[in-house]
Amino acid sequence: MTADLLHPLGLFRQNNGESLPHFETIDGAEMPEPYRSLLVHDGDMTSRLEAFHRGSIVLEVLHREHAVATYRREVVLHIEETGKPVEYGAIEINLEAFPEDLRGLIVEAHLPLGGLLNHFGLTYRSDPKAFIQLGPDSVMREHFDAPDAERFYGRCNVLLDAGNQVLARIVEVLHP
Repeated sequence: MTADLLHPLGLFRQNNGESLPHFETIDGAEMPEPYRSLLVHDGDMTSRLEAFHRGSIVLEVLHREHAVATYRREVVLHIEETGKPVEYGAIEINLEAFPEDLRGLIVEAHLPLGGLLNHFGLTYRSDPKAFIQLGPDSVMREHFDAPDAERFYGRCNVLLDAGNQVLARIVEVLHP
C-alpha cells in the first residue's frame, strides 16, 4: 500500500518524526457499522458526524502549513458540547478554488471545511479514493483518548466543486 494514499497526513507525520500506522484498503461494503454509514458516501463528514453525535463540531488544529495557494492542517474534530474527539486527520485545501472572503475563514480554522461550505451554500461532493483500516497507532490512541484501540477506520477523500475542480484532499479517521 502506498503511503501517498494517506496524503497529506503522511507529510505531517514525517515533519513530526512520526511514522504512519500500518493500513490497508478495504471495500466500503466490508466496512463495519457504524463506520460504513459515517464514511461510505459522497457527502461531507461534518454534517454526518454532527447528526450521529447530536452536537456541533469544533476544530482543534494540531499543526498547519500555509502557502499562497495551499493550506494544510492536521486536526482533531470534537463535539462542542462534550469535548469528545470524533475524527482525526489531515486536509490539504486548494485556496485558489475559493472566494477571497472564504479563504480567510478557512485559514482562521475555527470550523471544519465542510461546515464552512455548508454555511455558505456551496455545491460540492466527496469522491472517496479509498476506505481504510488502520492498525494500532499511538498518536491516534492519544488524540482519541483510546489507549487500547487496536483498529481504526477511515477514508481517503477528495472534495470536488460542481465543475470537478479539486477543493481539498483529506484523510479522515474516526474515533474507535
